Amino acid sequence: MEKIGMDKVAVVILNYMNYRETFCCADSVLLQKNIDFKIIIVDNGSTNDSYTQLKRRYYRNPSVYILKTGKNYGFAKGNNIGIKYGKTKLFADFILLLNSDTKMIQKDFISKLLLGYKKNMGAMGGKIIQQNGMIQERYFDYVTFPGTLFLYLKLICDRYSIPILPEKLSVFLEKANKTEILHGSCLMLTPAFFEKYDLLYDKTFLYGEEILLYIFCKRAGLIQKKIQDAVILHKGKQSSSYLYGNRNSLRDKYVLSSFKYVVWESLKTRLQYGVGRI
Repeated sequence: MEKIGMDKVAVVILNYMNYRETFCCADSVLLQKNIDFKIIIVDNGSTNDSYTQLKRRYYRNPSVYILKTGKNYGFAKGNNIGIKYGKTKLFADFILLLNSDTKMIQKDFISKLLLGYKKNMGAMGGKIIQQNGMIQERYFDYVTFPGTLFLYLKLICDRYSIPILPEKLSVFLEKANKTEILHGSCLMLTPAFFEKYDLLYDKTFLYGEEILLYIFCKRAGLIQKKIQDAVILHKGKQSSSYLYGNRNSLRDKYVLSSFKYVVWESLKTRLQYGVGRI
């Protein structure tokens, strides 16, 4: 069977402290068939021996490139290092971003994503399943500007134990229409996306990236698509556990910091393009 089209795919895997999970992820990608692809593993400031272990495992494999950041840049900036390398050095048409705790369980997973691509799609994803077999989905009821603002206020109220307001805000959110967006553990950026943008929005450190990608695709008049027959396993919360462990206050800090940008960018989109865009 011939390779699908002439499209080049770069698979970017962000590693932080968890090289064994990254081994599993990258090895599953290497089993993909009939696709012209390369793997870029970005070691995002690990303080253990991740970089050494990754170099040792893949140094003879011409399909795997190992990059080292020197510090932890978070999700967006860390992935952008891989995206830039994939676009400028490997001349990839599509960039597939994978969490290190994902595993491809179909040898034609990437092929199925590519077969589902249409020119108006800015980003694509697969069907995410958990280890218990349950489907993992992302439904948000706050992708519009009013919704993002109300959610941000609710997060502040929850974080600082401000009474009354959370209940009222929860009622608002429950009445809002829910929108499915792509799951951040598996995101394919397309040629249509790169016609509009060079990289991911990078002001956040962790959390909110999927919503921001949705907002920026909407701003550019692009849609997102989940390819239902492309299935990938997501083990969940592996890398983040190394980052903040059980320190909920640190997690809350990242969430609040990210969502102020979500609110701001959704407002900018509404002001520039009107209510119909977002």
